Amino acid sequence: MSTFFSRVAHPFKRFRCTCSGGVAIVFALLLIPILFAIGGAIDYGRRNSVKTQLDAALDGAILAVMAQKTNSISAANIVTMENQFRTEAGKLAGVTITSFTPSSPVNGASSLSLSASYTAAVRTTLGAMMKVPALNIGSTSSSTRNLFQYINFYLLLDNSPSMGLAATDADVTNMQRVTGGCAFACHEHTYDSKGNVTGDNLNDNYHVAQKNNIKLRIQVMRDAVAALVDQANASMTLFQQFQMEMWTFNDSTSQARLQAMTPTLSLIKSAAPNVDIAYAYYNQADNQTDFERAISKMNTVIPASGSGITAASPIRFLFLVTDGVEDTGGSITNQGSGFQINGSRFIGPLSPTTCNTLKNNNVRIGIIYTQYLPLYTNDFYNSYVKPYETKIGPMLKACASDGLYFPVSSGGDITSAMLQLFSTAVASVRISN
Repeated sequence: MSTFFSRVAHPFKRFRCTCSGGVAIVFALLLIPILFAIGGAIDYGRRNSVKTQLDAALDGAILAVMAQKTNSISAANIVTMENQFRTEAGKLAGVTITSFTPSSPVNGASSLSLSASYTAAVRTTLGAMMKVPALNIGSTSSSTRNLFQYINFYLLLDNSPSMGLAATDADVTNMQRVTGGCAFACHEHTYDSKGNVTGDNLNDNYHVAQKNNIKLRIQVMRDAVAALVDQANASMTLFQQFQMEMWTFNDSTSQARLQAMTPTLSLIKSAAPNVDIAYAYYNQADNQTDFERAISKMNTVIPASGSGITAASPIRFLFLVTDGVEDTGGSITNQGSGFQINGSRFIGPLSPTTCNTLKNNNVRIGIIYTQYLPLYTNDFYNSYVKPYETKIGPMLKACASDGLYFPVSSGGDITSAMLQLFSTAVASVRISN
């Protein structure tokens, strides 16, 4: 039996030997395309990796230009964009940039757009043996952003005697305690027998407040101006994007420009300490809040708003800070809404029509209403202010542009209101596509 099996198995042993050689040949023949397939997969994977990196480099180069603090794109910006892209591409081995094509920047009425494209060749490894020395890639990227806005702000600050109100409820209580019941810090001169001013009355309520560390609304308003400047400087996207001018007003003869329009906002902050309560007249007349003439003056000072796209054509805002009660002499537009006490004195709320000229010139008006303190123990207040006290705020709001009216109650935070007004004003002119 063993001999039989040996004789039967012998041909199969020869066949096995013969087959083993054939398998080696077949395997060798198959190895070449397998290697090419592996090489192709490696080359293709590298091609995709390079494309991802070049696409990111292109995005970065475009965004670097779009992040510039400008409303236009110069030829130098385009050159810088291409140089940045080529520098990043040069860090990738075996990559040749065959073209870089920037588009012409598009300056629209509300937006700025830029795009660019590239083509490149990525050197292969085993692919070169199959006469595929490189793989071609390319891509396009673009970016669009809204234009930034240039804005001029005109600050019109009420410094009439009524802004000498103690700033907080605690200050009001202290002020009434040290003055025998008055919550206002009237600022008065001293006079000689002929009525000539001889100096500062150091015994008036203004100095009484200072001696007792009682903060007044006028001081809080100064602090609010300083905070506004800090906020504006921190918010600028364009160089000298915001400019400011500052005025105070009380009566028709005492309107003062404390700082002309300037892109150097620190000058506004430096001038803020000069905002102080107006002196009372020799005859102690109180009609020292003249909105109508103050705003009429602003009509001659503030040009019509521009597009905001260039510094030469800014959007313009008037910021009015006041307690809202007009107390003046002469002819008044809203004669029927208040009281003509006598031939030289009128008291009443601001007429919204006073603001129409500015609004018609697209000047936007923001108002901080430092609410007038009700004095129900005062006969004058009860006779001449109380009958229309509910109209003071609404009439100021009607004067303000939409969304730019901020009332502040007695003891409220004027600085917070000022910063809210600024933020709302800037947001209101952001161009949307």
